[in-house]
Amino acid sequence: MKKIYVLLVSVLVGYSLNAQMMQGSFSVDPYIGVPNWANSLFYNQYDGNEQNIQDYTVVGGMLSYGSRFEYMVSDNVGIGADINYEMSGFAFKFEDQVYAPDGTPMGGLTTYQANYSAKKIRAMFRLNYHFVQSEKVDMYTAFAGGYKHAKRILETNPRHPEYLDANSVGAVVPVSLRIAIGAKFYFTQNFGAHVELGAFGGGLLQAGLSVKF
Repeated sequence: MKKIYVLLVSVLVGYSLNAQMMQGSFSVDPYIGVPNWANSLFYNQYDGNEQNIQDYTVVGGMLSYGSRFEYMVSDNVGIGADINYEMSGFAFKFEDQVYAPDGTPMGGLTTYQANYSAKKIRAMFRLNYHFVQSEKVDMYTAFAGGYKHAKRILETNPRHPEYLDANSVGAVVPVSLRIAIGAKFYFTQNFGAHVELGAFGGGLLQAGLSVKF
């Protein structure tokens, strides 16, 4: 019994010392995220059976990109920032009659190219609580909130009266939030990898590197 007690005390002391070493450290976590939610919807927008839609493609891919920065203000609490970027959109060709600049039909057919793109940047303040810390594993929960910026472009070449070119700047809801749980796995004292599962504010699953200073 005495040996078990000594062992438990040793483990707790070792864990406490390791946690204290975390205070004051700074980490950088670049990552990629999946899915790109907007492009997940655009991907299935046309199934190939629609008339007069040709060469439909999704613009921007299925990934988002970002990086997190964290400073440990106490043994278990870190503050920092989360910045990520994603691009979504689509492009396709269609045939229609030729129109004059004022929109008057002129007869005959031509091929039009339609393009839509949306670029989004999120910048969020972040609060992390680390509930498991060891030399190799660091697990945490996180809450982040901040600003979302968006730039959207819709254009048709040549111009078409039913697809008016339009540019807009600013998100419909310029607020971004994220709730997440994640883990960092260190291969050395200062270098490792991380994975995070979260809702809102980026991809459902985010993974990348982790560097601690």
